[in-house]
Amino acid sequence: MHPRVAWSRRGSPLLILAIALGVRLGIVFVTHTYLQIEHTEVVRVATSLAQQGTFANAYGPNTGPTAHVSPLYPILLSLIFRVWGTGMAGEIAQEILSCLLASLTYAALPALGAACGLDPAVGNLAGMLGALLPVNFWAETKGSFEAPLVALMLVLFCVLIAQCWRAADFSPGSALVTGLVSGLGLLASPSLAPVVITSLLVGYWLKGQTAATQYFRFVAIVIAASLLCLTPWTIRNYLVLGAPVWSRSNFGNELFISNSDRAAANMADNLNSGWFQTAHPFYSRTEREELRAMGEVPYNQARTEEATRWIITHPERFARLTVQRIFYFWFPRMVRPPQTILMAMFSIGGLAGLIWMFRTGNPVAWLFLATLTAYPLVYYVVQSFPRYRCPVDWMLVFLTAFGICSVWTFSVSSKKSGLASARNRIQTLS
Repeated sequence: MHPRVAWSRRGSPLLILAIALGVRLGIVFVTHTYLQIEHTEVVRVATSLAQQGTFANAYGPNTGPTAHVSPLYPILLSLIFRVWGTGMAGEIAQEILSCLLASLTYAALPALGAACGLDPAVGNLAGMLGALLPVNFWAETKGSFEAPLVALMLVLFCVLIAQCWRAADFSPGSALVTGLVSGLGLLASPSLAPVVITSLLVGYWLKGQTAATQYFRFVAIVIAASLLCLTPWTIRNYLVLGAPVWSRSNFGNELFISNSDRAAANMADNLNSGWFQTAHPFYSRTEREELRAMGEVPYNQARTEEATRWIITHPERFARLTVQRIFYFWFPRMVRPPQTILMAMFSIGGLAGLIWMFRTGNPVAWLFLATLTAYPLVYYVVQSFPRYRCPVDWMLVFLTAFGICSVWTFSVSSKKSGLASARNRIQTLS
């Protein structure tokens, strides 16, 4: 193996990891973000796990068992709180963990490029761009939500699927590993479920028709392994909450807050207007008391019914909110104008890169299209927030890098072709 090729496969991920982690930790310690401890639902559940051993109290002390948040990240965070506590030391450790997860995501992009059969320059450039430009900074570094963990699980799932597609490897071993990663991803966030399902369907359309039996076995093992990961959480929710919740219990409340007479498309606007504080049990004592009296699952079921009635009776308003939420997902309004511009540039660059990848005939383009189509669907019907895009930010960076490398390669090839033609003409004249 050529030394430069070996370096691109082994050394570049380590370099990307070091740069990404250094940049993020540098910003954290320069801006002192750890001085502001955010007691989000995730942090409150992790605190309850660390101090009392119960997955509870998402809305505050003594609010009881919950499935408001997915289990994987609070469990990881609780381990940190057990060691470093829930004060400043624990907050610093939490932010370091978040920075590490985000950095590992970008360090995995060279592996994704290799799995897709692309030039090593694509994965290396994507990793470096992501390492040096932590545009969605708060979501990647604060650690009070699970977004960086979800991003890491998604990139690992895409690496595995891309490898299976390119090698036509639908063996039981590959299926088992893919299913376990899928299951852990779903325990991090149920928003990955549409991605898993869509990817498996697209895989059959691309590869499975020529080996239907083998592919159906592959899908069956992936689904079985995923369900195996989800089973303990589902059983726990049935025993504790009275319902077999396999994901999260809070969708009804989020749907209601996002679709009502007072709702805006953007969470920041709902916070500024006071609507979010009025309607969410995280802030509202009245809502907390109602949730406690009804139970978390019945409370969210009631909110689902209210939101559904409103959507049916206000179709034009719902359509307008939905269009605005779609826009804000791809072009989020960030705290700082440069962040807003860069997020928009990666959206546009990602689309251009995806179109170019389809033009090259690389079948893995369908995996990116499936992910970017399926993942945001749930976020089109609830209020927009830049954190929701964090799990696919890396994919837009990757596709942007692919577009840049493709344009560069094309321009270099055209230049060489032009020089060769000119040389031939000179030789002909002479």
